[in-house]
Amino acid sequence: MTIGILIGIYAAPFVGSHGFDFGEGSKAAPPLNGLMESAPDAAIRPSDETAKGELFRLSNWDISVHGTGSTVAVKRCISIGKDSIACELLAHLGRVDGEKLVEAVFEGKPGTWRMVAARAR
Repeated sequence: MTIGILIGIYAAPFVGSHGFDFGEGSKAAPPLNGLMESAPDAAIRPSDETAKGELFRLSNWDISVHGTGSTVAVKRCISIGKDSIACELLAHLGRVDGEKLVEAVFEGKPGTWRMVAARAR
């Protein structure tokens, strides 16, 4: 087993740099095309205002009380499914001191994004 691991460590850079094609019949994992996109077109990701509203909605915070002066910026997104994207948000909220990095998952389609999960990093 140790020999196999050492061969794998040695061979991995060689395999990656030569771009071996395993063909369609292979059991190899499919390429992660959706994960390679670091910034989808702005038209297919939530706007900053949508992200702010959804973050307040999901957190059950009153946006009319704490929304003034709060900002949320969508930094980057990746596609994680047909109608789902994961985004990194930079939030400066009236209820929280300082800026917070937030990871959020949105479902829907452009113009109808709905945040279904979020966590601060």
